Amino acid sequence: MVMANPNTSARARACLIDDPGSPWGEPSQNLLVEGDNLRALVALMPELEARVDCVYIDPPYDTGQSREHYGDARGRAQWLDFMRPRFELLRRCLAPTGSLFVQLDDNLLDYAKVMLDEVFGEDALISRITLKARAPSAFSTVNRGLFKASEYILWVARDRKQMKERKLRVRRPFDRAYGLFVEGREGDPAEWRIRRLREVFEERGGGDAEALERFVVAHASAVCRKAAIREAKAGKTTAEAKARSLERPGEIAIVHRTGRSTRYVLDGSQLIFYDRNVAELDGVLQPSAPMTNIWNDVGWEGIASEGGVRFRGGKKPERLVARLLELTTEPGDLVLDAFAGSGTAGAVAHKLGRRWLMIEEGPQLRTHIVPRMERVLSGEDQNGLTGYAGGGGFRLQTLSGEGGD
Repeated sequence: MVMANPNTSARARACLIDDPGSPWGEPSQNLLVEGDNLRALVALMPELEARVDCVYIDPPYDTGQSREHYGDARGRAQWLDFMRPRFELLRRCLAPTGSLFVQLDDNLLDYAKVMLDEVFGEDALISRITLKARAPSAFSTVNRGLFKASEYILWVARDRKQMKERKLRVRRPFDRAYGLFVEGREGDPAEWRIRRLREVFEERGGGDAEALERFVVAHASAVCRKAAIREAKAGKTTAEAKARSLERPGEIAIVHRTGRSTRYVLDGSQLIFYDRNVAELDGVLQPSAPMTNIWNDVGWEGIASEGGVRFRGGKKPERLVARLLELTTEPGDLVLDAFAGSGTAGAVAHKLGRRWLMIEEGPQLRTHIVPRMERVLSGEDQNGLTGYAGGGGFRLQTLSGEGGD
């Protein structure tokens, strides 16, 4: 049975939402559960089953060492026995459109992947994401072999055919292969004048590399490059346009395509415009590229103060968790973290307008998570993801009785 915990600070109680009903309560509520996550998931299953939109967990890595607030010295077989029933319950929690993210290092990554294949099905893996988690230093490169700079996230779907997913883009430097500029781009293609980008840029003021990038973003629909046309893949109409353009050098051949962008062919090559590589990131139009499964652009340095709590060896960047939620959820969706640690997942979910459920049995629930969420709710937490003005609430409950895994 899950019951309300009366032993919270006055400030925390002001944040809690009183719910005399079911353990889960109203769908709009957020819940922090103190206790063993296996027992908590069993207790909450009647309310949680097929209802969670995204699960993010950062379980102990079985490194043979003890991280702050976590015993991390299980053997491999014990770790697998520990995780299997939790994976099975988390699968039951997920909605058909939901996703599970499991963050690990390479110590148990492949064993976890095999177990997830068994629990979720062999076609459930969406991606193995590689994270650049740390940089070597003179004090960290003494061990044999290569320095371990990476961690990993296994992304698994409850049902890949129904999975909710958003296509995201990331910042990248301007691609200098786009070296042409079309003057008169807004007019008749027969009147276009194609020049070198650098010449036009210098005529209009010039400047350093940053100035060039700003110029390109501002005129992205006129910046372009030539790309070879492979007739076998291009289709009959485009192949015919290529042939016409070779017969008439300097003229633009136009290929109108139903439901797709128009193609422009010059001297046997297609003109690719840069505007499709510009996207709004963090509220600013920037050069971008589709997100891949290698993430080296999420900074791990300087996150010690995020949330106003220190959690040595276990804290993850808020922007990392935010990216996962932006990939697979929408405002109002429910996010679950069964290994809450310092509360990063709940803090990020709250700032992004998602509902959340966190489970933690360690002392950091009182020393880290509750104070962190108080700062989020009050609008005081402006580290990590910024701009959240505060608001909302959560309930704190503790598992009654003894037992556990």
